[in-house]
Amino acid sequence: MVNQFTIFKNTFISKYKKLSKECELQVWNFYTNSTDKNMEALKLAKKNLDIFFKSNKIKDGLKKINPESLSKAQRRHYDYILKKIDNEALSKQKKELDDMEIAISQKYNKYVPYIDHQATSLSSINYIIQNEEKPEIRKKAYAAKIKGGNLIANDLKMLVLKRNEYAQKLGYDNFFKYKLKKEFNVDSIFLEKLLNEVYEKAKPFINKLFEEEKKRLKKVFHTPTLKAYHYGLLDKNGPTKRLNEHLSDVNQIIEIAKSTYNHMGFDINQLITKKRLVLDLLPRKNKNTHGFSFQIEPRKDSRILANLSNNERSLATLNHELGHCLYDLNYSKSICFLDKDTYPAITEAVAMMMETIHKKENILKQIVPANLLKQIKGSYAKGELLFLTRCLTFINFEKEMYNNPHKNFARLWKDMCVKYMGIDKTKTLDNEWATIPHFLSYPVYYQNYFRASLIKAQMYKHLTSELGELTKNKKTASYLINHLFKYGISKTENELIKNFTKKQLSSADFIRTISKKS
Repeated sequence: MVNQFTIFKNTFISKYKKLSKECELQVWNFYTNSTDKNMEALKLAKKNLDIFFKSNKIKDGLKKINPESLSKAQRRHYDYILKKIDNEALSKQKKELDDMEIAISQKYNKYVPYIDHQATSLSSINYIIQNEEKPEIRKKAYAAKIKGGNLIANDLKMLVLKRNEYAQKLGYDNFFKYKLKKEFNVDSIFLEKLLNEVYEKAKPFINKLFEEEKKRLKKVFHTPTLKAYHYGLLDKNGPTKRLNEHLSDVNQIIEIAKSTYNHMGFDINQLITKKRLVLDLLPRKNKNTHGFSFQIEPRKDSRILANLSNNERSLATLNHELGHCLYDLNYSKSICFLDKDTYPAITEAVAMMMETIHKKENILKQIVPANLLKQIKGSYAKGELLFLTRCLTFINFEKEMYNNPHKNFARLWKDMCVKYMGIDKTKTLDNEWATIPHFLSYPVYYQNYFRASLIKAQMYKHLTSELGELTKNKKTASYLINHLFKYGISKTENELIKNFTKKQLSSADFIRTISKKS
């Protein structure tokens, strides 16, 4: 016999499905083309979803359900719907936050950097920072990047204050703690303990990395004192710079990524032909300048926005976003629509594993000479360590930003960069922090990347013990689908980790990774 909650849930899903798909489509349209028209369409889609969550019919229907009488699966779905209502339906203030975020995004997306009165792009700025050895050019490129941050810094500070007000109305100290617990179900004390544990274990390796990098940069730029614009230069004798010389164009990068997944048993071309996968990969005016994946409709429609160029970073980005999409496209048909979703830290672990697969396996064997391939693979530990310092900087900055929203964020950013990334900006204070897209569009998300780093190390170790090299075994796809992807969120995050890797989450495999010599 169909019970009362099942009837309510099915009615909820039939309407929610349509509205959420429309909202995701409008998010995609806005990110790929940030016009006023698309901004208004996105606002309308969000408004319609908000009206749905605020409807008395939904609230009254949920009130009639006794959660204590539900099965474990039903209780999970009940809590999912309740969380959606709580997250979306604080009416006026929630809409104000959404509108502020959209407006700030549009302002930043429209920003065109200039160097010597010549229009350029943020991808070109990043290229200069990675490759240019002339300090005067680097300084101009860095200044152009910071100008984009200056453009939205005050707006973003106001958004932080408004987000805190919103969280406090819901009973939380601040927005960081609210988002951490309510959306990601992560305890703030647990996260703090894990961050400190990993930082203390990694500190000797981080300090050594700092000293080596400073020594190299001082030598390259012939200076005893490093400025902010000196950092980020790739080592011309290092594997990344040399690899970039072998990556001729964007089409080559796309083909490498497709081939990588094909050798694992995923047919990317077939997904594109069937329009289950949509790729928007080249930069253009009014398009968001970063890389994202979008789940428009679970199992049916997943999309990637990227701004590729012919470098390693673009290969890593495309492989990363494809990892997200393949997860989204391979939930089991049999699970409930509400379970066709992912836990952020776990989907990021899969995506990050694929982002660095060229440093673990031989997907570049036909493109680069053997000695360079060896160097690329040998740089893996250093790359993981560098990413850890980035996570520590971003997470601790963002946490303090919401804890003390009236602080000088430029000074706070400088202090965090010095402590966790070894970037001593001397007397320089600027709004580089405002150029980090996650602080605006994906608040409190970076802690998922940190936890994903630990899960990834554990996951890869288990997978290779079962399958050998992942990109040499076409059974990899079915293994990932049948042991992880198909479940969506029908199991808890901890259950998925333990069932997949055969042990609880630990930092042990990650620490072993970063302690290896390059």
